[in-house]
Amino acid sequence: MTMSYHIPVLLNESIAFLNVQEGAWYIDATVGGGGYTETILKRHGNVLGIDQDVDAITYTRERLKRELPEKHEGREYILIHENFKNIEAIVRQERISEVKGVVFDLGVSSCQLDAKKRGFSYRYLDAPLDMRMNRDETQTASSIVNTYTKEELYEIFARYGEEERAWTIANAFVLARRVKPIETMGDIVSIVSTVGGDKEKTLSRVCQALRIVVNDELTVLREGLLGAERILSSKGRLVVVSFHSLEDRIVKQWIRRPAWKILADVVRPSKEEIDRNKRARSAKLRAGEKL
Repeated sequence: MTMSYHIPVLLNESIAFLNVQEGAWYIDATVGGGGYTETILKRHGNVLGIDQDVDAITYTRERLKRELPEKHEGREYILIHENFKNIEAIVRQERISEVKGVVFDLGVSSCQLDAKKRGFSYRYLDAPLDMRMNRDETQTASSIVNTYTKEELYEIFARYGEEERAWTIANAFVLARRVKPIETMGDIVSIVSTVGGDKEKTLSRVCQALRIVVNDELTVLREGLLGAERILSSKGRLVVVSFHSLEDRIVKQWIRRPAWKILADVVRPSKEEIDRNKRARSAKLRAGEKL
């Protein structure tokens, strides 16, 4: 495949907190390009990899066959096209009796952002308004901005984009779609340009809010964390890398509960990593050990 996935943010720190043990099972709940999976396998751990994006599963399968031919799918690793909200059911289905660690690398992968047809980035003005991480789902960003009421759009931009001018933006969307359907990223850029203020920041917040709703990301995260807690063994490790405050708040509250010993309240990327990868700027890592 011609896709290119970047190295995961805070990879070395995440692997260190997982404390990989030879022959033990670990779950890479957001496979992406397979960075965590390959690194765990190189340290002689076994991996159950999950991703709702079938392209990520296909890419990682090919990557592992190429880079680690001595490792075998079905033996040292298993790759599943699924949503990590079902992590507990997946582990039971695969009959993995003990899980020593789970890692979540949240957000959109660089590959998804760079794929124009996926509609995640406003860099591509003619990109369709899609934003589905799992293309088997039916709801797209286009269906939301063209059918939701002004009040519903306001709620989305205010809650999930933390946008102060959410009502003005919601009104601009409703006015725009009376003229013609909102179908491309260029349409979003044009609408946001009419409301004034910092266009880049507003675009980022609007797109984040729509993506969260399209993929039900916050509910999925809560369900994934609950499932991870249920399937982790005693002293099993949980590592989560998040990229915006809504996700981080959920993770922070989760590992501060009595069920967990905090290993890392918050770890941020080094300046060197940020210089190499601008996406790392907003990343926060939190890690806990199940009691």
